Formats: sequence, C-alpha cells, structure tokens
Amino acid sequence: MRLLPCTASAVLLAALSAAHADSSIQLYGIADLGLVTTDHGNPADPNGAANVTPLPTSAVTYNPATAPNGKTEARVSSLINGGLSPSRWGIKGSEDLGDGLAAVFTLESPINVAAGTVPNVRLSVANSQANTPYATQEGSFDGQLFARESTVGLRSKALGELRFGRQQTVMADALGQFDINSGYMDPLVYNGGYNGGGFTAEARWDNAIKYGVDLNENFRVQLMYRLGGVSGSMNTRNAEGATLYFTSGPLKLAAAYVNDHDAQLASGSTQLAAGSLPSNPTYTNTLKLTFANTYAYALLGAYQLNDDWSFKGGWEQIHTENPFNPAYNQSIGSMSGVSVTQWSVTAYTNPRNENMYWLGASYAFVPGWKANLGYYQRNTNRYGANAAAATMSDTSNAKYYVGELIHSLSKRTDLYGLVTESDVNGPVWAGYKAHTLSLAVGMRHVF
Repeated sequence: MRLLPCTASAVLLAALSAAHADSSIQLYGIADLGLVTTDHGNPADPNGAANVTPLPTSAVTYNPATAPNGKTEARVSSLINGGLSPSRWGIKGSEDLGDGLAAVFTLESPINVAAGTVPNVRLSVANSQANTPYATQEGSFDGQLFARESTVGLRSKALGELRFGRQQTVMADALGQFDINSGYMDPLVYNGGYNGGGFTAEARWDNAIKYGVDLNENFRVQLMYRLGGVSGSMNTRNAEGATLYFTSGPLKLAAAYVNDHDAQLASGSTQLAAGSLPSNPTYTNTLKLTFANTYAYALLGAYQLNDDWSFKGGWEQIHTENPFNPAYNQSIGSMSGVSVTQWSVTAYTNPRNENMYWLGASYAFVPGWKANLGYYQRNTNRYGANAAAATMSDTSNAKYYVGELIHSLSKRTDLYGLVTESDVNGPVWAGYKAHTLSLAVGMRHVF
C-alpha cells in the first residue's frame, strides 16, 4: 500500500521533468557592498543607487546655522552599494523551440544592499534640495521593480537575438565592455555618457526593441529602437541606436551611436513657480525636469596582450540641444511617483558638447590578484543662454584617476580596495568641490 503513493510521485516528477526538459529558469544576482570614506560628501541616502556618491557632487545647502556658508564640506564615511558591480537580482529563462530557436526572458531588479531598498533616484533628487542633507545624481533606477531589465524575446543561433521591453541601450552595452573599471567608483557611470551628458536615466529605454546578430566570426552588430508612445507624434520620446563590433584575436574594436528625442533629466525644484507670491514656500520635494535631444558617438578599443595584461579605452562625443516637443514635455505632471512643478525646454541656447576620453590597464600579477588602473577626462564647452561668446578658455574639464585591487577568494566571491581621485574646474563645475578623494574596501558575491 505504501508503494502506490511513492510510485505516483515518481511518475509525476518524471512527467514534470519531461515537460521542462527543454526549458530552464535561473535565479541570479550580485551582492556588492563596501565601506567608503570621501573627503567632500553628503549623508547616505537610502533612495540612491550607490547609497553615497564617491565622485564630485554639487554642494547642497542645508542647516545654514551650522554648515560653513550653508554648504556641506565634511568627510563622509558610510557603506557604498556596488563598489565593483551594481547590486542586483534577477530571473532569466529560455525554452528550446526547436531548429535552433529559443524563447527567452529576463526580469532584473537593482538593490540598495546597504539599505535593503529598491533605488528611486528621482525621489532622492527631489529630496536633495534646500535645507535637506542629501545630494544625489540622476540615474536609471526610479523605483521600478525590474528597473535594470524587463524583456521577452527570441534567440536563434543563425539569426541572432530579438528582445522587447525595458533594456539597456546599445551605447551602455558597448561602454561597459571597454572600461577597465566598473561600479559606482567609475566616472563613466556618472558621466551620463551611457546616453547623453547628464541624462543618465536614459541609459535604459522603456518600450524598446533591440536586435543583435553575429555577421561572421569577426563582426557583430546591435540595433535598437524605442517607441515614443506619445499620441499624435511619431518623433516624441523615440530613440534609436546602433553598434558595430569587430573582433580579431586579442583585438576588439567598436563604433556606437545613439539619438534620443526629448531625453529627461531630473533635478530638485527649489524656485518659486511663475506668479507665486514671495511669501509662498518653494516647491520642495518636487522635481524640475530638463528636456533635450541628445546624440552620442563612440569609438572604443580593447587589447588582450597575454593572460596577465589587458588594455581598454575609448572616446565618446555627446551633443545636447533643445528638445523636439516642448509642449508635450511641459504636460508631464509627475515622474517616478514624484510631482513635477517646473520644466526646462530651452536650456541649450548654445548646444552642449562634451568629449570623454579614457584609457585603462589591468594586470593579474599573481593568481587570484588583479589590479586595474584607469584615467578619464571629460571636456565640456560652455553652453546655454550666456554662452554666445564661448571660447576654448571657457571649456570646463574633469579628470579622474581610478584604481581597483581585487582578490578573488573563489569564482563567486571577491574582496577589493578602491581609490578615486577627481579634479574639476571651469564654469560647468561651478558649485562643485574642486578636488575629491574617495577610498573604499568591500566584498562582492555573485550568485
């Protein structure tokens, strides 16, 4: 009598196994947390993706009675989320449909491990205003559960892969492969270069279609298009991009391009609304949105000299000008659960042009130990309503020196030490600390 239930269970398990023999589902992720100290920073913000910002930030006015000149200038020590790799968790799967074709999906969420939260950087931006201690920078994680990726698609060995949904841009894909450093100590993360100067939120596109295919053993191409989804307009909020890769032995090269209509940049809204009386309070805890059309071009290269030495570098130019559809942009009343009270659609009377250069080397000097060192420079022309007489002397620049020392305890667990030194000057960086030094030690676990 006891054999019947066991036999039935065995048959059921066998049937389930057979039903799922051609499909797979994987739970995966990264938990990366470090201890950082930075000489000019702001308090840790649980809504931020990194928890603290180790790179230059504009000084925030808060507690004027005690802060010198109403500005934060003190050292900050805290936990940094994603010192080497942004923390995340996800579920991905595939099903074999036969003839080399598979159905695929990915659902991937960011995590602020230091605070146990899903990052909402636009809520953080809204809070980083007068008389509040926080300072943050725009990012692509705005409270969505699956902010990193939410896609479904098809994959073919012969025809490539087609994905639909929220996903990383082809420019962000490319830059990540040609940067020797990584994580939130890396200036490319905060450069906005993933899709436009300062418009870091556009590193990922909703309503997007991405296609990638290997043309032959040397060439691969990626194409991407975002549907605007705006009634009556085919051009508002649409975007497109393309990347061509070339690989030959130890050499890898890439050329990338993206064009983004009505890109969105959020900042704290602290000015009085038009028509307000002077006695009315400012719009604290709300957003000001700046809109622009952005264009970015990149040439990238990497070389694997041997098992110990590798080199990566690149150049990116970002052009930013006034948006395509100001009327629609100014109709947006809320974003990421935060009220919008101000809009800017004419911020670029003179277009903004930026050039970003970087070069890095990696050296595996003993088994289990690796050192990465990178140099980055970002040059920005003077732009905006008062930039009619812009000259080379008006160019602002930022220089960054980033080092990583990584010790692999296993294939899944790393210990690391990080250093980032940055120097900024020029009108674009007015209000920022001219020099910032950040040091961190931490641990990354991949599961």
